[in-house]
Amino acid sequence: MKHPIWKKIAAAAAACVLALSLAACGGGQSQTADVTIDVAALADSLHDGLTFQDQLTALDGDAAMGIYGLDSTTVSQIKVYVSTGATAEEIAVMETAGGDAVDTARAAAEKRVEDQKAAFENYQPKEMTKLGDPLIETRGKYVILCLSDDNDAALAIIDEKTGA
Repeated sequence: MKHPIWKKIAAAAAACVLALSLAACGGGQSQTADVTIDVAALADSLHDGLTFQDQLTALDGDAAMGIYGLDSTTVSQIKVYVSTGATAEEIAVMETAGGDAVDTARAAAEKRVEDQKAAFENYQPKEMTKLGDPLIETRGKYVILCLSDDNDAALAIIDEKTGA
C-alpha cells in the first residue's frame, strides 16, 4: 500500500531544507531592502575608525568607478579609499540601483580582490592574508568592501552605521 501523503511531506521537507541552505549560503549579505546608508560617511568612518599600515587616498566618482569597472547605470554613489600600492588595503562603499545591480557591484568587488591577489602574490605576499579573507558586505542595495587587518572592527563600524 502506497502512502501519497508521505511523499508530499517528504517533498515539503526537502523544499524547506533547500530554502534554509540557500539562505545560509548568503554569507556577508543582508537582504534588508529599506536600509539607507550615507556612502561617504560610512567610507570615512571605516577610514578613520580602523588602523591601516598604508596611507589611503579617497577616490570619488569616475576614478572610483573605473577601478571597479562600474558605471552610473549600476552604481549611483561610490566612495573608495585606495592605498599607495605598498599594501592591498582598500575601502569601497557603493550605492547601487538595486536588483541585479547589487549582484553586479558585489561581483566587481570580488573581482577587484582577485585582481589584487594576482598583483600582490609575488610582490607583497604578506598582503595575501587580508586578500584571502576580504570583508565584502551587502546591505540592501549597498555593497561594502573593506580590506584591512581587522575585519571584526570593520564589521562593527558597518553594523553601527547601518543600524544592524
